[in-house]
Amino acid sequence: MENNIKIALLGGDARQGYLAADMAKRGFETAVWGLGDQNIGEAVRCKDIISAIAGASAVVLPLPASADGMSINCPFALYEEKFKLSALLDITDVPIFGGRLDESFFSLANKKNKRLIDYFESESLQIRNAAPTAEGAVSIAMQHLNKTICGCAVAVIGYGRIGQMLAHLLAKMGARVSVAARNLKQLAQAESLGYDTVRLSNELLLGGLEPVCENGRFDIIFNTVPARLFDSSVIKALPDSVMLIDLSSVPGGVDFGAAKERGIKAIWALSLPGKYAPETAGKIIGNTLIELFEREGII
Repeated sequence: MENNIKIALLGGDARQGYLAADMAKRGFETAVWGLGDQNIGEAVRCKDIISAIAGASAVVLPLPASADGMSINCPFALYEEKFKLSALLDITDVPIFGGRLDESFFSLANKKNKRLIDYFESESLQIRNAAPTAEGAVSIAMQHLNKTICGCAVAVIGYGRIGQMLAHLLAKMGARVSVAARNLKQLAQAESLGYDTVRLSNELLLGGLEPVCENGRFDIIFNTVPARLFDSSVIKALPDSVMLIDLSSVPGGVDFGAAKERGIKAIWALSLPGKYAPETAGKIIGNTLIELFEREGII
């Protein structure tokens, strides 16, 4: 498809390996650095970052781009030393694409007049990622339950893209699903699909989560809201029999210290697409990059 265009993929987890193979299959000259011995298909593995980015029309960082806020995320690297994001701006002038890029990196890129694009902010990627995230969340629940999802009473907190997909999947598996949210339109939508609903409100003592905290009402609570809804006061009100799975991004929606003190099984399930479906997640990133490459005039 794009035989005359080279892209450089730097660092990353298993998703980046599948992404490299996918982009090479599409016809891009694909150079990879920082992935250790992960399978990369027909892509070319480079021993140094300079050779990887030489002649590239775009540089692609992983999701997340950095684990420490300073260096390229390379969890599988065998021989590479850490490479700072700031140094990357000094050795390339082509657009840099990455997932969950830090604001300080954007600020530095602007000062150096370099083009930086966060592909994680793409609406299409968010929509596509909902399915592997929901499946990963259910897989975690199944690993820790001593009974089937079918017949379980489940609360889904938040009814955005992931909440909608998760509620749908759980209902198809036979769970009794309740949806808790603040948005009245979302609650009406959930109700129209046959789910019980709980309206959250900051004006209530536990932020509207009182019905969710009722003893014996729920076997599992999935939180998708990226805010600390499950603080120590809510954790204290929860029955110790409930399982709490937090799908929200950093800083998370659960006080895990309070949950541990109560003896409540609480799991922070981050980056599920990469952990449970890296091949699908890599292709999702690839499809998103194609859209962004078209927008940026790279293809």
